[in-house]
Amino acid sequence: MKGTKRKRREGVWELRVYVGRDPGTGTPRQISKTFYGGSRGADDALRALIQDQAPSRTDGLGVTVGQLFDKWLEECERLDLSPTTLRTYRAQLNRNVRPRLGKLPLQRLTAKHLDNLYGTMKTDGLSPKTIRNHHAIISSALHQAVRWGWVRQNVAELAKAPKVSQQRVEAPSVEVVRTVIETAEMRDPRLAPLLMLAALTGMRRGELCALRWSDIDLDLGQIEVSRSLVVVPGGLAEKTTKTDRSRRVSLDPVGVALLTQHHAKTTGWAKEAGVVLPIDAFVFSPFVESTTPFRPDNVTNFFIRVRDAVGAPRVRLHDLRHFTATQLIGAGVDVRTVAGRLGHSDPSVTLRVYSHFIEERDVAAAAIMGQVLSPKKEPTTELPAG
Repeated sequence: MKGTKRKRREGVWELRVYVGRDPGTGTPRQISKTFYGGSRGADDALRALIQDQAPSRTDGLGVTVGQLFDKWLEECERLDLSPTTLRTYRAQLNRNVRPRLGKLPLQRLTAKHLDNLYGTMKTDGLSPKTIRNHHAIISSALHQAVRWGWVRQNVAELAKAPKVSQQRVEAPSVEVVRTVIETAEMRDPRLAPLLMLAALTGMRRGELCALRWSDIDLDLGQIEVSRSLVVVPGGLAEKTTKTDRSRRVSLDPVGVALLTQHHAKTTGWAKEAGVVLPIDAFVFSPFVESTTPFRPDNVTNFFIRVRDAVGAPRVRLHDLRHFTATQLIGAGVDVRTVAGRLGHSDPSVTLRVYSHFIEERDVAAAAIMGQVLSPKKEPTTELPAG
């Protein structure tokens, strides 16, 4: 992007930036600005003016890496990416990437810049998984730049992010889960059923918080999971599930009894307060009218207090989801059914996350086949006495 400065009189400069041609007439288009100050200040102002106009160019000329991130995040927001995910992306870019690469012209970005960035992040103590997450964000933004024609190549594909070894999922034991739920019941009977339902179904935290009574058919023993609740600036927002798909989760008699009792309790609390429980009331709410759900972060904080109280400081709320998966796999439930119950986009996700548990089932399968095809034992004949 070209720019010029012209001295109109002492201390007054006219700055002009060429921003392409008019699509209708083909005539050159320019942006003008008057600057008051010295020659060096006018140069700085001209560079700033060029940078301000760069993102509006369709060819991306003059765009910095930081400006690409801004436009990419806007595109992610337009495509309804989760507010929580967007907030994570912004935080990671602002904390670790922008300070080092934000002002670099996009056209000059190389794989070496990214390799140096990842090396610095490792020196700063960031884990390989965290660095690889940053690499994925940068790569996605650069892929968008390629689509827009701002760069010819995604240099992140040439950079080397650290390898991440697959960590074994550590699921809590049945005894720990029982103790957590029993302790939660004594502390807050409004939230204890949420933890029990999480362990029974493997539903995500946001899905549980967004659950309404209109989503549940107690006669059929089914839950329609179609929404999730997320924390956004200024409050809460509902969105689709993580995979953008709804799913039906079946309930056994224990789950039906749990929700039947909880519905009776919430109806009773509402009646005592002189209000009627709406048909689409939230299943889990801190208020008797149940028109406002529990905040997901408040649910997590409650779980942390309970798990600390029972002496299980390493167990996370998300581990109840792992508990569901590992119990089902251990019982011999097929992977496709487990994936559907958890809401995984594809059974391959389930296979990857719980591979070591599936390997244990494979050992049991081998033992079964060995029993089927083992050589038959010859009957023993006893010699007559005497």
